[in-house]
Amino acid sequence: MKKLTALFLSLALTLSLAACGGGTTTQESGAPAGSAAPEETTPAGSGETVTASGAISIDAIAVDDSWRDDEESPLRMVYLFYTVTAADTNLEADSVYTEMTINGSNTYESENYPGTCDYLSSYYYSSYIEDVFMGTSLKVACTFQIPEADLAAGRSITFADHNYPEMDDLSMSTDDIQHFDGVEAMAEAIDPEGYQAELEKRAEADPERTEMVKNQINGYYWTCYVNSTTYELEFWADNNFEVRTSLGTSNSGTYSVRNGYIFCTYPDTGFTVEVPYEITDEGFDLDIIAAFDVN
Repeated sequence: MKKLTALFLSLALTLSLAACGGGTTTQESGAPAGSAAPEETTPAGSGETVTASGAISIDAIAVDDSWRDDEESPLRMVYLFYTVTAADTNLEADSVYTEMTINGSNTYESENYPGTCDYLSSYYYSSYIEDVFMGTSLKVACTFQIPEADLAAGRSITFADHNYPEMDDLSMSTDDIQHFDGVEAMAEAIDPEGYQAELEKRAEADPERTEMVKNQINGYYWTCYVNSTTYELEFWADNNFEVRTSLGTSNSGTYSVRNGYIFCTYPDTGFTVEVPYEITDEGFDLDIIAAFDVN
């Protein structure tokens, strides 16, 4: 039996956004004729919508009205979508530690919640840092859990990120939030190309592709180290799998081949782990890190 090992080491730092507000120039009383008066800028949270400046352009703010946590609390999952453009210097991006303040009082920090952006594949969503090199851009998603009452109409929204002080100048309103019934409806509206790509990857593979993938995985196992735990994923004929961990746990079930994923389903619970794969000119790549990483 052959063994393919993938070790994953990463450090979650911070991402950032930047912006600056617009201003108007007026003639001050007593100023010399023809002289420019001091520039007046509109502070964030004053009611003016400021969504783009410098490296950052906010694409949308949305909420999944159908989402509930295990405790059925008043919290709702709120999404911030933006684009980072590295025009003059290399930048870095991730999906955590961005702050959203509502009505100048309650501040929420973005966190990574696995599975919440699975159908928005055009957007980078991870607590791990991604380089945005000069001359390129990257779409990024952040997620926040915010009480429903704080999302009521007419409330101001401001942003902050210690990597980008200019982000303090970005401002929106809760009236700008788009509401959706489920993340798939959100993805279809905000990221239609990414949504369609994910639907295709999750569609059941035809018999020829299924047989090709089975020949690549049956009789082999893959190992990775994530979340301070070693995972070992093994496949064997006809469509069986087993997951073993360094914690001494193991679970087994059956798998099905999709166009871009292997769906590993545990029979006792019906829970499915979606393991991404690619078939390239270099061979077959199974990304079990993406399947088991919680970051």
